[in-house]
Amino acid sequence: MTMELYFYNECGFSQSVLNCMTNLHCEDKIVKKNIREKAENETELIQLTGAKTVPVLIVDGKPIKGSEEINQFLVGKFM
Repeated sequence: MTMELYFYNECGFSQSVLNCMTNLHCEDKIVKKNIREKAENETELIQLTGAKTVPVLIVDGKPIKGSEEINQFLVGKFM
């Protein structure tokens, strides 16, 4: 299972997901893609979802949008 998180540091919703990942000790299992640090990450996100809204977790090519939905998925997977 491949997982990629599109985020940026100044986004409170992104921080919620990053904190959840830290608490679940799963940071090493998810590739983090900051859309503010690399333009190609933002381009990929737009191609995948049609928008540059973060956070988005891509799981095996399928997007999960929104911090609450992502956090629920992570808790179910890693807790």
